[in-house]
Amino acid sequence: MDIHPAPAAKPRRKNMPAMAKRHKFWALLGILIFLLLNYPLLQICNHDTLMAGIPVLVLYLHGVWLVAIAGLYALANRLTSRE
Repeated sequence: MDIHPAPAAKPRRKNMPAMAKRHKFWALLGILIFLLLNYPLLQICNHDTLMAGIPVLVLYLHGVWLVAIAGLYALANRLTSRE
């Protein structure tokens, strides 16, 4: 027989602080960019096929680069406009 009462559970926060959310978004975007520019996906595009006379790997790298810049720009604008 246990005479000590069980400790009360701590209530969980429903909303994360805004700064923690920002850090999560930045980290997630950084990891996504890193994965898109890493070996397995680069190897998929690394073959002798041309699209409009340009190698597919070059198009992939430029596409990821443009998407990364656009994503960072959109995220920065969204996060700074809320302040």
